[in-house]
Amino acid sequence: MNSLFSAVLYPLDLAGIFAFAFCGALLAVRKDFDFFGTLLLAEAAGTGGGLFRDLVLRLPPVAFTDIGYCLVPPVAAVLVFFLRPTRRLVSVSTVCDAGALGLFSVTGTVKALDHGFAPLPAAALGVTTAVGGGLACGVLAGEIPPVLRWDQDLYVLPAVVGAGGTAALHAAGRLGVTGAVCAAVLAFALRTSALRRGWRTPRSALWKQRGEAPATRSAASRRWTSPSSY
Repeated sequence: MNSLFSAVLYPLDLAGIFAFAFCGALLAVRKDFDFFGTLLLAEAAGTGGGLFRDLVLRLPPVAFTDIGYCLVPPVAAVLVFFLRPTRRLVSVSTVCDAGALGLFSVTGTVKALDHGFAPLPAAALGVTTAVGGGLACGVLAGEIPPVLRWDQDLYVLPAVVGAGGTAALHAAGRLGVTGAVCAAVLAFALRTSALRRGWRTPRSALWKQRGEAPATRSAASRRWTSPSSY
């Protein structure tokens, strides 16, 4: 990709890391972790997806080689740990996470394409980049990652839209700064619409065969948001 494209994606990548790390730190505070536990969850949420992406690409993980990527998660952890998380702050972080989801789905796909991946596997790696941090954070916090639960609003699908749109533009020879931003905005719009309207992906019909009633969303999940439950 051209240097201008890289120059635009870098600050957006840092913004996405901050948003994910902020949400990871909020989860740690809710779980009553100490400062180092908060720092660990912020690091996992902010850099987990990118770490997996770079390992697949056989690159030195930027989380350990770039000063910006190293500093952003600790800054987010400090802000959350020493501030009083309010409902408004949690709501803002949820919207920021939706933006980070769109950004990471695009930047992960772009980086895979830049290293010779075909469009389809590049899109798959872009989706993994977007949701990987939340998965790692949920596991470390001792919770089922909300991205795996049916009773959470759409999360993976917006990442698929962002990554798939980026790969499709590349295949058509039209991928540039404008196209990448549009793909990220589309993923963000789908995620925020799902939050507003309560859209969810379908469940298997197996639970009906067992005579179970569908579970309702818990009060805790309405009050708090973890790195993949937006």
